[in-house]
Amino acid sequence: MGTLNDFDFTDKVILIVEDTETSNRFYNAALSRTNAKLLWALDGEEALDKLKENKDIDVVLLDLNLPGISGFDVLKNIRKTDKKIAVIVQTAYVLSGEEAACYELGANDFITKPIMLDQLLSSLKKHF
Repeated sequence: MGTLNDFDFTDKVILIVEDTETSNRFYNAALSRTNAKLLWALDGEEALDKLKENKDIDVVLLDLNLPGISGFDVLKNIRKTDKKIAVIVQTAYVLSGEEAACYELGANDFITKPIMLDQLLSSLKKHF
């Protein structure tokens, strides 16, 4: 893995859509040193609201298994209004066909939990 200096995301905005506290603690620890601005949403509805309110979001880290509106529906919704924003889907539940379905719906990347720090940072860097 490169040094953290390779992952200086100053001026980048990441929306993290995740309802699990342990995952959010991981993201906060992993990404706070990258200088990116982090926005948080605990469910699909909040994610869609944040996307409407913040036009400067560069990447959405999207959990599939969310209360209320599913990650799949959030992804569909994002792609209806924005084709350019990068969406990295992340999930602990890898079901047959799920990854392909996400790419079909317009995901830019797909990573599985437990997420490895170097995988996360590389994926983000690729999509900035």
